[in-house]
Amino acid sequence: MVEQAEHLVRLRRADSEAKVTRLLATLEAMVAAGEAPVVSVLARRAGVSRRFVYDHPELRAEVARRSSQVADRQAGTMAASARTTTASLRADLENAKASNHRLEAELAALRRRLGELMGGELLAEIGQSAAPGAVDRVAELEQAVFDTEEKLVRRTEELESARQINRELMGRLNRG
Repeated sequence: MVEQAEHLVRLRRADSEAKVTRLLATLEAMVAAGEAPVVSVLARRAGVSRRFVYDHPELRAEVARRSSQVADRQAGTMAASARTTTASLRADLENAKASNHRLEAELAALRRRLGELMGGELLAEIGQSAAPGAVDRVAELEQAVFDTEEKLVRRTEELESARQINRELMGRLNRG
């Protein structure tokens, strides 16, 4: 009877060692794949019960240690990719600004050209559909506008000169 009990104990130890070996191999595979080991997933994949893992404190400690290794590795990878992402976002921003500036300049040139074309078309249309003296009348009005602007410039200069003389005279009166 004692021999049989010893035999059962040896079988139980061998089974337990096989489970530990499977569990550690599964743990290594999960860590190598970059997967954070969780007791329930690890136990299922190794073909052992969660209770088996929780009953062996050294196995739980190894799972926790390897889990923190995976977390540290993932944090390092995320930090490195964030730096790369920040640099690429800055480059993208500068490229977008330069492209935006080019497009704004092109848009301004196109608007200017469109205005010139539409103005030419409008003048041509006016010339064709207007009464015989309308084109001459437009020319007369343009000349009148030009003459009026010239008069305004001359009067503004005269007014500024008069103001200057007035300031000088007032200054003399105040001093004397």
